[in-house]
Amino acid sequence: MPTESPRKEDTGYLSPGWPVRPLLVAVGTAFAVVGAGVIVGILSPGEGPQVSRSSSASVDGLTGGSWRPFVLPAVASDPATLSLDWSATTGFLNVPADVNVSLYAAQMCPPATEPCVVPPLLANWNGSGPGHWGTSGSSGSLYMLFITCDGGSNVSVNFTASLVEQYRDGASWLPTVPFAITMVGGGLLTGVGAVALYLGLFLPAGVYTPIEELDGPEYPQDLELGEDSAGPPEPPRPGRPG
Repeated sequence: MPTESPRKEDTGYLSPGWPVRPLLVAVGTAFAVVGAGVIVGILSPGEGPQVSRSSSASVDGLTGGSWRPFVLPAVASDPATLSLDWSATTGFLNVPADVNVSLYAAQMCPPATEPCVVPPLLANWNGSGPGHWGTSGSSGSLYMLFITCDGGSNVSVNFTASLVEQYRDGASWLPTVPFAITMVGGGLLTGVGAVALYLGLFLPAGVYTPIEELDGPEYPQDLELGEDSAGPPEPPRPGRPG
């Protein structure tokens, strides 16, 4: 009797010998990691562009003993870097002048509030200029300079001040259409990776084994009889009636 050829056990390999399950696990992991990274990256925008803003104040011909306030607006931001520079010169000679300069963090007084709260003093200079002040961290929206000129009425003082503020202009978000496309692409990558990872780890055994051809005949009726076989018995012939 012919016997069937033994079937190969399920090794999880394709016919060329490629490992199916490890390949699916590797591809699935790569797709899932890339997709998750795209989604996390799009939902965690980076910092916006750095903006530099400046405000200045100047006055010419201040006489000795006079004083003048200046308001320097800023953008309340955190974090921010502030830098203030001022100079005071006398007449046409442009030599440093003796002045008293005070810098305050200004604040708006509520309506019908008397008296207004004295703002905190940030820096103070006495004598001849120029002067410099700087800080980093959170910034306010207003800064005030008070200058007082020393000397007699024959003194003419020219004063200039500049406040420079550097800060980040919010978060860097993508426009709506690129944001949606990137989110969909990241979701598809993650989904494909999850499916491939599942197939590589949890699919039952025997699925990846290719079907092999049998060495023997496909159907039992196609079996060839041997040479010594007498063949199947013939049915009896009916006899003549006696």
